[in-house]
Amino acid sequence: MIKRILTFTAALAMFGAVALAQPVVDGVINDGEYANVVEHADSGSVFYWTVDGDNLHMGFTMPARGWAGIGWGTEITNRKAGFDVLMFAIVDGAAVAYDGFQESARGEPVLDEDEGGSNSIVEFAAVHEGDVWTVEFVRPLATGQETDVDIVPGTPMVFMLGHGNVMDIGRAHDRSSRGGAFYIEDFTF
Repeated sequence: MIKRILTFTAALAMFGAVALAQPVVDGVINDGEYANVVEHADSGSVFYWTVDGDNLHMGFTMPARGWAGIGWGTEITNRKAGFDVLMFAIVDGAAVAYDGFQESARGEPVLDEDEGGSNSIVEFAAVHEGDVWTVEFVRPLATGQETDVDIVPGTPMVFMLGHGNVMDIGRAHDRSSRGGAFYIEDFTF
């Protein structure tokens, strides 16, 4: 009887260690790697995340011929103005991560580095294969930068996603009505 209890306790401890492990940022998203998952049927995208201390570990898969981007803001006041934006593209055969801020309602975001900030992505891995992105990254929940929107776990935000038909992040996504961009309201990290 004691052996069974010890075996059960050891198995439970191993499961807990696996369930609480940080996601591995390697461009491969495994079942159970993240604590949370949301599927967005209209775009065919899936978003995964785990909040670990002061960091957001996030991954996503998104169908896209060109660049892929996500962003978040506290509310929609003038379309996407005021949103924190992360974009991923292939440049010269390698994945590149951009951290930007959407200053205006339309047009491309301004890179944080161009506005006196810095790229807040601590670590990332991205794979673009067969017109599907798999992206994983780590970012602080709060960066202290004016060009970033802080993430407060448990507080609803507006999450957005978009993608381009080419890898040039200066080229806009298709209109939202044509499936180039989407908003998810009341998204909670």
